[in-house]
Amino acid sequence: MRELCRWAMVPVLRVWAASIERRFAGIPRPTDAPQAHSPGIDSDRILIVGGGSAVGWGVLSHSLALPGALARALTDRTGRGADVDVSAKSSMMVHSAAHHVDFANLWRYDAVVLTLGIGDAARLTSTRSWVTGLGRLIDRIQHSSSLGVEIFLAGIEPMSSAPVFKTTFGRWAGTQVLALNAASADFCAGRERVTFVPLPATPVSAAGRFRSASDYDLWADALAGSMAAPLDPRGRSTHALPPAEAQGRTPDQVEEGRHRALMSLNLLHTAPEARFDRIVELASRSLGTSAAAFTVLDGDRQWHKSVVGLGTTEIPRSSSFCTITVLEPAALIVPDALLDDRFRDNPLVVGGPRLRFYAGFPIEAPSGERIGALCVYDQEPRTEEAVDVVLLRELALLLQNELWQTAAASGDEPIGQGA
Repeated sequence: MRELCRWAMVPVLRVWAASIERRFAGIPRPTDAPQAHSPGIDSDRILIVGGGSAVGWGVLSHSLALPGALARALTDRTGRGADVDVSAKSSMMVHSAAHHVDFANLWRYDAVVLTLGIGDAARLTSTRSWVTGLGRLIDRIQHSSSLGVEIFLAGIEPMSSAPVFKTTFGRWAGTQVLALNAASADFCAGRERVTFVPLPATPVSAAGRFRSASDYDLWADALAGSMAAPLDPRGRSTHALPPAEAQGRTPDQVEEGRHRALMSLNLLHTAPEARFDRIVELASRSLGTSAAAFTVLDGDRQWHKSVVGLGTTEIPRSSSFCTITVLEPAALIVPDALLDDRFRDNPLVVGGPRLRFYAGFPIEAPSGERIGALCVYDQEPRTEEAVDVVLLRELALLLQNELWQTAAASGDEPIGQGA
């Protein structure tokens, strides 16, 4: 009888759900780049995909929404940094979620958080269809990502916590939330590296506000509590494949992807820009080096989009520290290039400007391509312990955010989708 009633109510609930979406048009949501991070080394890389809590209703920045709240909550528990990207759309449902995932770049992430179901519950998607769609999506994520990726399926948040859903139709949808959450818990219990995380109800604001930063903090705390242990590097297997193989692409295909990303960001053959110059100068001063640069790789050359303290603006890739930096998602520290087999014969080391110390952190395009690095150089060697890696990472991500803001303004958003 319950299934028969559900079937009869589906057309009515779909009309109701569409009307709710129109009412959401005036609710604030983040307009900045679809990413957030928290300071620290050995950063965990997280991708959030979904609707509902991922969209960020009620706040204007992803730092105040779920990405920022989750990054901070994870760092509080792990002591490591966290970088969180988000692909969110209010109308996303389980069968459409795959269209919002960049499967070619899933290898970059340690974990994927799925915040699906609010749209499915509002439209009374059957539990059978829900589980089928969930299985297909998770199979594809696991097939496309690194061997050690963890998947966390966030429970659908209780509809009773949002005043807009306190109607007769909202109660129908709320009942379906319970059914889908129960089906999700059973599904995840039988899958390796897939964890179901119930989300608690949030307090209903007396002012009737739809969501606030404290709501996202509450949900992030629940997620981080389940994510911290599985993300501990001491207990995880990590893919040992080179980046090209990890992506399922040849080195030539990786280079082609990097070139396309540079073209999309309008970085090639362009003049220096004050927004990058300020960060590069700050990196040199803050880290106490004689030179710094925002370097970009393209084909067989490395060139400086922004540079301070170096007379060269372009060098061959064969003489590039940055070529090595982009192979990994973490900082590359070279305490003394003369003692490093990779660089001891480098023309920049044995000849002018006679560099000895190097530190660089990779810069990524929104599509995931590592297009270059924020680098600092000095003629004097130093110990690895003397390098503030956290500060270098923060400055690199500040520069990267400038790039992502440009992509968001132009509508080129491969990772984050508009609501």
